[in-house]
Amino acid sequence: MHTYHLHISGQVQGVGFRPFVMRLAMRLGLVGWVSNDNDGVHLEVNATPQAFQHLVDCVLAEKPTAAKITHHSAYQVDFQEFHDFKIVSSSSQAQPNLLLTPDMATCGECQQELFDPQSRRYQYPFLTCTNCGVRYSVITQLPYDRVHTTMRPFEPCAACWEEYHDFAHRLCHSQTQSCATCGVQLQLWQNGQVIATESPEIIQQVVAAWQAGQIVAIKGVGGYLLTCDATQSTAVATLRQRKNRPTKPFALMFPDVDTLQQVVVASPEALAILQSPASPIVLLPLRENVLSEIAQAEVAPSLTHLGVMLPYMPLFMLLCNAFGKPLVATSGNLSHSPIIADDDTALQALASVANLIVSHNRTIVAPQDDSVVGLDDTQKPMLLRRSRGLAPNLLGLPWTSAPIRTLAMGAQMKSTFALAISPNSYVSQYLGSLESYDTQVRYKDSIAHFLRLFQTQPEQIIVDKHPDYFATQWGKTLAQTLDIPCIEVQHHTAHLVAVLAENNLLESTEPVLGVVFDGTGLGDDGQIWGGEFFKYADQSAQRVAHFPYFPAILGDKMAREPRIAALCALGQYEGVSEKILAKFTPVEWQVCQKRLAEASLHTSSIGRLFDAWASWLGLADKISYEGEAALLLQNIAYQFYKQNPATTHSFGESASIETLLGELVGDSLASKSAGFVALKFHFALVHWIKTQAEQAGVRQVAFSGGVLQNSLLVSLIKKYLSADFVLYFHQQLPPNDENIALGQLIVGQQKQIIHSTQQTYVFSHTR
Repeated sequence: MHTYHLHISGQVQGVGFRPFVMRLAMRLGLVGWVSNDNDGVHLEVNATPQAFQHLVDCVLAEKPTAAKITHHSAYQVDFQEFHDFKIVSSSSQAQPNLLLTPDMATCGECQQELFDPQSRRYQYPFLTCTNCGVRYSVITQLPYDRVHTTMRPFEPCAACWEEYHDFAHRLCHSQTQSCATCGVQLQLWQNGQVIATESPEIIQQVVAAWQAGQIVAIKGVGGYLLTCDATQSTAVATLRQRKNRPTKPFALMFPDVDTLQQVVVASPEALAILQSPASPIVLLPLRENVLSEIAQAEVAPSLTHLGVMLPYMPLFMLLCNAFGKPLVATSGNLSHSPIIADDDTALQALASVANLIVSHNRTIVAPQDDSVVGLDDTQKPMLLRRSRGLAPNLLGLPWTSAPIRTLAMGAQMKSTFALAISPNSYVSQYLGSLESYDTQVRYKDSIAHFLRLFQTQPEQIIVDKHPDYFATQWGKTLAQTLDIPCIEVQHHTAHLVAVLAENNLLESTEPVLGVVFDGTGLGDDGQIWGGEFFKYADQSAQRVAHFPYFPAILGDKMAREPRIAALCALGQYEGVSEKILAKFTPVEWQVCQKRLAEASLHTSSIGRLFDAWASWLGLADKISYEGEAALLLQNIAYQFYKQNPATTHSFGESASIETLLGELVGDSLASKSAGFVALKFHFALVHWIKTQAEQAGVRQVAFSGGVLQNSLLVSLIKKYLSADFVLYFHQQLPPNDENIALGQLIVGQQKQIIHSTQQTYVFSHTR
């Protein structure tokens, strides 16, 4: 008989790992202990070599559902005699070296308990267990224990303590466990006053408010949501007006799958994502004959897809079950501000939007929006926003593991930051646009919270090259304050590195064509890039092609007004000027012509090219949210494609992108339908990618950039290119600027990029 030690690393805290190990050890007749530590889970047992190996095999094979093991080590230690098996107190002496468990949707067992009249937690709105519930949003310190979460103030009652210490009970060592006697309490506010505190009464009043067409703000897992009856057009229109959100689509929350399927077409793959522990919003196509009376025109103006989700916490389940109809459920904020998670702020800022506010007294320390997932035609998921339920861990990416602690600041839009503390790396939840002061404050607070969690400071900081990005400016300020190096990384290079890393291609022995299409990013030549091709070979990457430059005028106004993009990108084609002229007043036209004549800044942006075609086809000359014009263009192309799937076979395959676009202008002037032209534009991009891949002599093609959020474009790429090329897309991160921080992180960790006058990027890997 010997004493053996087993150390488990990964996502192993907050998933019921210790009670799992205890039950397993007792099943195998072993004695010893198990504990959380700042570097994972540790256990020691008295065992024979064979019995210990069997224990290790069982731990790896039978681990809790939500656990993710990244490393384990087993070894013999000095003999110590044990007499039973215990869960011992956690240790927090060392610097944390852990993956952070995301918040998880309510599991099936908790749902049964929630609606079981015989259960002690019947209709308790904050029911959780070892397999589900709040995690990342409430962690204040590591390792993960109740005293290190915002559940600390809620002292468990005698019944909860008994369950907590009963190794046979499913709530054994459930750190967020509570009940109506000792747990989280609701409050219903109206006009600055608390009008109810009992759960049944609050649910009744909220349902009555929805029925009356009122708006209710509800504090959830990551922050407040604004809700109303999705079947009442007046209620939805009122929410739009109060939230200052004229046209951006709203997400809907459905009480159950049956109700959801009356509105959208949900494949088995989509349902699996909707019902997963992450429980994100999923973009799904509307049914041709919608069976539910949703206010479609007000919920998602002019769009063919809806963002839908299922209730993911007990409070939402109780409310949705009582109401029985779909709800608008959108982030609780004012336009361009981050989701509100603080109660005092909510009571002030949301009082002008919501008739009622449902709050609770569990503090949120990591505010998060809902994650968003799309699907292409093959029903493969496309991550569009990574937040609640998915952030902040990265798994299986060896490129981020290095001894130097690195903080990567990300970009301006779709902002995230990344932190590498060997051997783990993290990319924060989506934080929003850093053009907003409130988002800047949230961004800085989130970085500070992360550094406190891991009890660390970075040894170097990585920023985007664009000097006007807030993330760049704040990163340089931090680096100066800490007296550490600050490294600049070009925007599209970061995109390229991120997608290569996610697909383990950084050491590829075969060349890869990196396709990076987005809206904007400062290039090495001082121009605005956004339609880029990089050839990656022999651990170096070179920009080999790009969309032909066109003038970029009037700064950010060009991104907000697609008519300006149409003038700049399409104005040179014969027969175009007169139609574009009608989109401007005489004074505006004169200003634009003057700016064009003086333009020194140019762009290769495919994002602006989408805007240009949306304006040219009469879909949007001005927009109210980022990506609106591109989404409308995708929408009409998708509609035409579904009605005419064989049309793409008739499209020509011209040699250059300029020729392809010239043909499109001709088609439009020849009165081809807007849907036909929009679809042909998507197809032109696919053919152009194929041409560049052939010219580069590659079989592997990797894609990144915000334009790759377009599910129709991705579907066409897969349909027409997969026979000749091996295609790679992002796996754990969205293709948009949320992945910039990862690319920066890898560049900084490995010092992989050396800039030269030939715009060549040289990579040197040291794992």
